[in-house]
Amino acid sequence: MNSIESLKIDFNSQIKYLGNLHNEKMFEECIYVGSGDSFVAGLIVEYLTQKCKCYSPSDLINSRLLEGKTYCFISVTGKTKANIELARRAKESGLKTVAVTANENSKLAQVCDQLVPLNIIKVKTPTAGFRTFVANVITCLQLLGISPPNKFNIWHKKAVELSSNLSESMTLPQDTIYVLGNNLLYPLALYTSFQMAEFFGTTAVAHKLEEFCHSPIFGLKKSHDILILGQNEKRYSASLEGLGLPVYYSELYNSDGVAQEFQSIFLVQNLMLQLADKYGITELQYLSKEGILNTSSDIIYDVDKQ
Repeated sequence: MNSIESLKIDFNSQIKYLGNLHNEKMFEECIYVGSGDSFVAGLIVEYLTQKCKCYSPSDLINSRLLEGKTYCFISVTGKTKANIELARRAKESGLKTVAVTANENSKLAQVCDQLVPLNIIKVKTPTAGFRTFVANVITCLQLLGISPPNKFNIWHKKAVELSSNLSESMTLPQDTIYVLGNNLLYPLALYTSFQMAEFFGTTAVAHKLEEFCHSPIFGLKKSHDILILGQNEKRYSASLEGLGLPVYYSELYNSDGVAQEFQSIFLVQNLMLQLADKYGITELQYLSKEGILNTSSDIIYDVDKQ
């Protein structure tokens, strides 16, 4: 089975399991720490709840840790070097540490005071997969006492419809694509940029829409594309189209922030799959970049020391 096919299975079957995730409330507030998709998951929870902050471990490694705070580390593999180093430092400082991970035997799980296993059946995929990302978001919400309603089937179905409409008009960029989203949709812009790089080897840069217009907009070239994850912001799309470059807009506003966020996650996931189908791509492009992949793993996991 090729890597794209495995992710299709992951995407279509995940809603059978997401409603079965149940975790007890552990704290009123906390600091979530994660890298890559795990950082995005924590950032989504920060925006949704206002009960936590989320940081990359590299943001905190040389900073003073806050007394009395719980540091909750999100990592599917539990092997990210920076997470482990920061968790060890936090524990040595007498702070409470929690690991949210699918790898209960990982170094991160061993270092932290408490373990919250990511209780979801994982499809064998080259990446952490789609369902583990969504499960991270749900788990981190539940640890703060917020359980999303089991409407994943509804959100999933609507997302498939929206992503189908978007993929019909969207083309893979020849150069750089800027992915823009404000507020709750900024983490989804980040998530989209990560997925574009892994699926297609695309240079994708995420910005908050308003901040993009302060400076990055002046670096636009005719070869660049823009994707806007919008909340009643279609007028901005028209303004950017007037600059003479491809602009794609998807309206994602929903007065229910939780519904908007999960529907948007599913939209991004299915958009990647549909663009892959459109262009006949059957394998994640990052897998073919062996040198880059080895360098990435060496820096993230410090392989020789595992």
